[in-house]
Amino acid sequence: MILKGRRILVIGGTGSLGQHIVKRLLSEDPKDITIFSRDEAKQYKMRLSHRNIEEATGEIIYQDHKSKLTFCIGDVRSYPSVLQAVRKADIIIHAAALKQVPTCEYFPYEAVQTNIIGAQNIVRATQEHPVDLVVGVSTDKACKPINVYGMTKAIQERIFIKANTD
Repeated sequence: MILKGRRILVIGGTGSLGQHIVKRLLSEDPKDITIFSRDEAKQYKMRLSHRNIEEATGEIIYQDHKSKLTFCIGDVRSYPSVLQAVRKADIIIHAAALKQVPTCEYFPYEAVQTNIIGAQNIVRATQEHPVDLVVGVSTDKACKPINVYGMTKAIQERIFIKANTD
């Protein structure tokens, strides 16, 4: 799929993978990228990082970052928050997750809320405001899962697959 001129929403865009996805997307010349995450400090740090890289290196992918990058504070667990962000997107990349295996084991309710309910919120929002493409990031731990993290990501995969076949 061609990304040039598209409006892309990266849910979990300040996370470890999300930041790399955003950098790669910038090189594809999208119309804009909205970085949706619940961590205000990470958003601020990411905004400064992009500005500093542009000033220090002059790398072409960072030249228009001010006009291309929008930061949106929100939580994938909150349907109204997701719905608001989805309204302006053509493409969604869902990289938000509670992903530390021990954390998911100790806090299974939080893992379910983020990894499963978050996916349901995205599907529901895209039913109200259709988009061209949704990419859900998963893990190898979703194959024959033996822990809470793997189980929640396996269910997330099924939610997206089911939504795609309806």
